[in-house]
Amino acid sequence: MLEIILFIFRYIPFWTIPIMIIALEFTYIYWLKSYARVSYFFGSISFICLLFIIYYFLAGSPDRSSSIIANLLT
Repeated sequence: MLEIILFIFRYIPFWTIPIMIIALEFTYIYWLKSYARVSYFFGSISFICLLFIIYYFLAGSPDRSSSIIANLLT
């Protein structure tokens, strides 16, 4: 299980950027249709992805980002 978590944190940009783009598109579509709750849901997903990207860049590298999480979990 730890290997899966480390894999996810090592490759953050490869899964967060597509999810963020898709969530922002759905945010805009549902905002135009006046479904505020659904729009806020997709907006919060894109915000969480943005936080993951910021963490990744502050960590500095894929190995460093996964080692920080490994130190926290073990």
